[in-house]
Amino acid sequence: MTTLMSEAPEIREQDLVPQRPWSKRPTSFWLAALLGTAVPLSFAGVLYFTTEIAAPLLLIVVYLPLQLVSAGVAGYVAKGKHGILDSGLIVFAIGSTILSAVILGSMLATIIARGFEALRPSFIFQNSVYISPSTPLDYGGVGHAIVGTFLIVGIATIISVPLGIASAVYVTEIRGRAVPYVRFFVQAMSGVPSVVAGLFVLTVFILTGVMRQSALAGAIAYAILMLPTVARTAEEVLRLVPEDLRTGALALGSTRSRVVFNVVLPAARTGVITAMLLGVARVVGETAPLLLTALKNDQTVVNPFSDPISALPTFIFDNVAQPYPDAVTRAWGAALVLMVIVAVLFTLTRLLSGRNSMNK
Repeated sequence: MTTLMSEAPEIREQDLVPQRPWSKRPTSFWLAALLGTAVPLSFAGVLYFTTEIAAPLLLIVVYLPLQLVSAGVAGYVAKGKHGILDSGLIVFAIGSTILSAVILGSMLATIIARGFEALRPSFIFQNSVYISPSTPLDYGGVGHAIVGTFLIVGIATIISVPLGIASAVYVTEIRGRAVPYVRFFVQAMSGVPSVVAGLFVLTVFILTGVMRQSALAGAIAYAILMLPTVARTAEEVLRLVPEDLRTGALALGSTRSRVVFNVVLPAARTGVITAMLLGVARVVGETAPLLLTALKNDQTVVNPFSDPISALPTFIFDNVAQPYPDAVTRAWGAALVLMVIVAVLFTLTRLLSGRNSMNK
């Protein structure tokens, strides 16, 4: 035994460092990558500053083809024939990411720059009673629209989330004979245009006298749009729960219902919350259903069953087409408020769900 221990190789500290041979690149690779990036960028920059070609046209017609050719040459020098396809894939992947980031950043910057002018306490807490499109920004606000948005989206969430989760549980856990029909129904609903949901509520509930145009009618239209998103996302999340958890709980004598409520759903809590957030994100900016079901109201309405009610999307729709600069600024301010509300709700929900998971 002493002999075996003495013959054991000595473990050095550098041997404990994980080796990553794929991260080691030859100098020719980095040189080719540098040239493949610098050459098209420099050529496009020279054309931009010396000619009158529009920047979008220059980006699509000149820079992108030149970048593909340059990257292909660099890939061939570094890896041979296989590097040509790899370089093209890298160019498209990085280009798409940068383009998406630029579009998103431009949109956020525009909303913040044009909407910040309207932000003030009166704009957040006041309604639009006795306010005309030409009234200065010192008077009136979107307080009534904020209340309406919370009412409509909240009621729609209460309606759609339980139904969507129940649909996902039936498909993944119960697995009855109606599973194909449920999936087909959810898939069909996911392609319904938002205005069709509003027309459905208008013809079935409002024109027949079942209810008036109100926050509840708008919430039903929103729930129709939220349901397929919540159901499909929750179904995919529940499928990720390990089957061993289900079989283990059943082997211990638990009923199917107790397995679902005490094992499966708690294990997929974060994913279910994500499904709810995706459903809210799907409808929070929709305007067409509310124009048919909730209409608008310049007063602050807290009763979701009686009167028409305004929401931030309809407020934006009403003001952005006005020929008065102050009304357009109010629309941009309402868009900024809507964006901030969604960001705050998503952040708080994520933080609370993460904290609950850590405590348990």
